[in-house]
Amino acid sequence: MATVSTPALTDLAQQVESMDLHARTKRNFRMQYRLATHTLIPWLDALNILRGHAAVCEIGCGEGGVVSAFAQRGASFALGTDIMGALLDQISSPLAEKLGLRVTFAHHDVIGAFIPDVWLHRFDVVVLRDVIEHLDNPEQALRNIHRLVAPGGTLLITFPPYTSPFGGHQQLLGTFAGSIPFVHLLPTAIFNAIVERGDPMNRDEVKRLHSIRCSADRIMQAAKNEGFNIIDEKYYGLRPVFRWKYNKHIPVFELSRLKKFSFVRDLAMEAAFVFKAGT
Repeated sequence: MATVSTPALTDLAQQVESMDLHARTKRNFRMQYRLATHTLIPWLDALNILRGHAAVCEIGCGEGGVVSAFAQRGASFALGTDIMGALLDQISSPLAEKLGLRVTFAHHDVIGAFIPDVWLHRFDVVVLRDVIEHLDNPEQALRNIHRLVAPGGTLLITFPPYTSPFGGHQQLLGTFAGSIPFVHLLPTAIFNAIVERGDPMNRDEVKRLHSIRCSADRIMQAAKNEGFNIIDEKYYGLRPVFRWKYNKHIPVFELSRLKKFSFVRDLAMEAAFVFKAGT
């Protein structure tokens, strides 16, 4: 990608909204970008661990709204990876170019793919937003991610624990049953019957999540095992992303003061962590 100047700190989501793009692309970019600018980046700033010209990698970047916010902020190198190569080639990369951003996009599987030497221990910040719960082996993913993070660098993870109201992503089924909180915690045979009545495009993914069953405690332990030290953790009853996802003034409801209780960590709609890589 050609080198271009970083644009002024304008609302890139507004620019995307004016483009001739599919409504889903506009919504997803808006959600990702504004979550980064209003929640993720300010969180890192408050912890005094985000340098102005940090090298940043977002794993599972989708349309690239989060990594675009870091690029706009002045990242010295911004990389977005995803297993959906067509999405990156057809939407994410052209969109970043239209916005005048210096972002590199790469089709990559953080669990099974070779990690290029140029990425090794390069990134001051690595972000996984709503990704870790989809990975068949989160422990292996964190092992590989440690090879991406620079010594003393930061890993930011957000995701809905499986035991949260919609942690099974049952809403993807597109059915009335899929709109019911905690329905994914029914006995497996009953839930599988519900899944089979849902959208065929999403059945396998919902079943995968049911087998992975990612929890906050599991991610914290796996990160610790791979040499990451916890810097901060937050839990939400209502997720920050809801406001930008639904474009409504939905309040953020934080539960972090109650994080010592395991039921809070299990039932919170979002668990969010900032880790520091050991030197």
